Amino acid sequence: MTRGARNSLAAATTAVVVALVLAVGVLAAAPAPARAPARVWTPPWASLLPAGTTQVVRTVSSHEYCRRVWCTLTQAWERDPEGRWQKVRELRSTIGRHGWGKQREGDNRSPVGVYRIKVTFTTGTENPGEMPWRRRKPTSVVTSAAGPNYNTWLEVRGVTSGNRPSMRSGWVVDYNRVRLRPGVGPRPVPGKGSGIFYHTSKPGDRWAPTAGCTQVGNPRQMRWLLTWLRPSADPRVVQDR
Repeated sequence: MTRGARNSLAAATTAVVVALVLAVGVLAAAPAPARAPARVWTPPWASLLPAGTTQVVRTVSSHEYCRRVWCTLTQAWERDPEGRWQKVRELRSTIGRHGWGKQREGDNRSPVGVYRIKVTFTTGTENPGEMPWRRRKPTSVVTSAAGPNYNTWLEVRGVTSGNRPSMRSGWVVDYNRVRLRPGVGPRPVPGKGSGIFYHTSKPGDRWAPTAGCTQVGNPRQMRWLLTWLRPSADPRVVQDR
């Protein structure tokens, strides 16, 4: 190869190398393609909630601890500012002796669906949390008797069981238009069911079935729920969903 040919080849090689370097630089400087935003997983029951709800107490059937129709788990869920639902805690619980699907008074079933918390309660003199609260007294009942006060919180002279151990803490589920005072609010549907609570248990009988309520058997765990719930979260109870 002549000197001229060698010089031409070297010049061509140099030009190719320079072009490759420039191309690499352009590619490096180009912005990376935008990534699609990651999809936020949403539990199916979340579609049943008001848009502003960020706390949920959810109770579902479970065979983790026992294999009867009343064996359940109660879960505390919270939604973060990015819209992600996270399970904060899971507690053992029980429901009505005949399971889910309440239809009428005395059927020993627990209601299915999404409900407000009407009011929390304890037998102490101070509210342990931030939710609306009412003191439960020995005379306190939510009556199942037919008549104008059906499914209404009353203080009944002569009653002494209102503060029994299983009812020392919990909340009233807003089922069947439960009233906190006689004649205040829409009238409950006669015979549809009354006095649906989340409550704790009596000593030595933590995991017994109920007449239709949800029983969080460990009193300390019920206390935790009462301190966790916040009015600003517009909490809901989700049953069998």
